Amino acid sequence: MRRRLLSSLALVFAVLLTRTSAAAQIDPAIWQELARHGETRVIVNLANADSTPHSSQAQATRVHAAQQRVLEALIGQSFALHYRYQLVPALALQVDEATLRQLARRSDIRQIEIDVGGVGHGLTVDESLDLNGLSPLLTVGADGSGMKVAILDSGIDTDHPDFSGRIVAQACFCSGCCPGGSNAAEDNNGHGTWVSGIIAGDGDVAPRGALPAVQIVAVKVLDANQSFQNLSSIISALDWVRVNHPDVDAVNMSLGTSQLFGGNCDSSSGSLTSAVNNLRAIGAVISASSGNQQSSTSMSSPACIGNVMGTAAAWDFTGTGSTIFGCSDSAAPKKPACFSNRSTTTDLYAAGAYLTSTAMGGGIGSNLHGTSFASPMVAACAIALKQAAPNSSVAERETAMRNAPTQVTDSISGRSYPFLDCINALGQLIAVPDQVFGNGFE
Repeated sequence: MRRRLLSSLALVFAVLLTRTSAAAQIDPAIWQELARHGETRVIVNLANADSTPHSSQAQATRVHAAQQRVLEALIGQSFALHYRYQLVPALALQVDEATLRQLARRSDIRQIEIDVGGVGHGLTVDESLDLNGLSPLLTVGADGSGMKVAILDSGIDTDHPDFSGRIVAQACFCSGCCPGGSNAAEDNNGHGTWVSGIIAGDGDVAPRGALPAVQIVAVKVLDANQSFQNLSSIISALDWVRVNHPDVDAVNMSLGTSQLFGGNCDSSSGSLTSAVNNLRAIGAVISASSGNQQSSTSMSSPACIGNVMGTAAAWDFTGTGSTIFGCSDSAAPKKPACFSNRSTTTDLYAAGAYLTSTAMGGGIGSNLHGTSFASPMVAACAIALKQAAPNSSVAERETAMRNAPTQVTDSISGRSYPFLDCINALGQLIAVPDQVFGNGFE
């Protein structure tokens, strides 16, 4: 009965809003949250604040002015400002029904979406680097020297010997869970340290990661339970990276919303898409994990965004497998893992079970599994490609990874996907010595 009442109230709200000639597109879930709690967190996407190309300073000025007009119009209304972005034309607010209705009538607001939470896509780098063609990169000088990666996760073990001297910046955008303050990204879960080791571990303690010389920008967005409470915090983190590290070469997000999307999801979160596009425009490849809900038709956000390399997970060993995230099947190298989400817009597969990497406390983590550990393979490869072929474009690097010689087939959907082969991708951009391919990497 309560569920029917809430649905009816949501319908009534939607009808009433239509009668007020609303200019903004409103997420229906917002009305349900208002009916339950009286107020809710939303992301307000502003219209036409960045419709033409311009410098970062000019864009920041335009965005600030557009935000200011909305905030000044809300004086006297009941609301709280959670995030005001620098380059993303949006605001993250806590609003009640009256404030939402006022926002919805404005012609300078394009979309108002619910500010949802989500999780990291892993539970706990070795042979997986071989499978993905990352091991031989050092033989051609692609070790990450002079390059920079931003890792949005639960933080990093800042004292781990395998990252010594290479954590160049830290920040925290974890709502209510920044124990070290906004300028610290100390890991209190472990997930971020595992992911960081796959990309950047230098092999002093744990198995070597793909790029032992790359600089690390550690951004904490996941809490001690490997969750994020609000999508707006992820957007704020991306915005911060773009403003403070415009030389970043790749961004990895081994996380995603609980809500899944059957295809391209750019329109579902204009502000998140804008934050991604701002980074891609300066030459960064953005990768994200597809999620572990076993869906053969959908992925989580941000993996489903068009300019994000949405990455699914495959096994990297031969065996009977084990029950992971509620599914079990026999394992074989490059075979799609049963737990991995995938859809028609998934970009590629990479090794995601089982891996060994750096762990909190300066140690080693083993038996790691999840799409969380496939996505950083793509980020590492993207950086190696840019280091070796600095004149290549983002699109060329992404296309080279998608044009992998090995295709894997999802037995449920029947769809085929490229399996990451980084040394092959490099060979598409520059001349690679024949002896590298002769070692089995082709």
